[in-house]
Amino acid sequence: MNANDAFLTALQRERFVPDRMDAFAGDEASVKYGDVRVSPGARLSVAQTASAPDLEWPLREDGSDMYTVLMFDVDAPSRATSHGLCWLHWAVGDIPGLDIAAGAEIVPYAGPTPPKGSGPHRYVLAVYRQSREFGLPQLDRPRFDPLRFAHSHALEPIAANFFVTENE
Repeated sequence: MNANDAFLTALQRERFVPDRMDAFAGDEASVKYGDVRVSPGARLSVAQTASAPDLEWPLREDGSDMYTVLMFDVDAPSRATSHGLCWLHWAVGDIPGLDIAAGAEIVPYAGPTPPKGSGPHRYVLAVYRQSREFGLPQLDRPRFDPLRFAHSHALEPIAANFFVTENE
């Protein structure tokens, strides 16, 4: 089993694929919060994740694609009561290459703040290749469905990562 297969297996074990994302090649997005590189499933503190992370993902050779980045909490308001919908923490679309700052921020970054006593929350950072520029759709943070959003905008998942945060 190669690293991509192991990563995709982890996403499937957590039910991110197929419940929140379509299956993809299993590329792991590089995520860094300051000096902390995020490995899949790592436990991070609320303080560590207060500011938007640095992200990188594999690009096609010609580098002409546009991308969308989403960050969502799959366990809001708690793992037992999430009802399959997510809390959207960040959305940036129309990203040229790896230049997130040049993209269109749809929903500003809001770091994880799980309710005290709600247990550990899993946060997914997903990168999608866009088939076309789509502008700024209106999105709400609560009850976000990343799978439906991706399908409605013809977004192809190409990379992801996830971490766990708890507010004790």
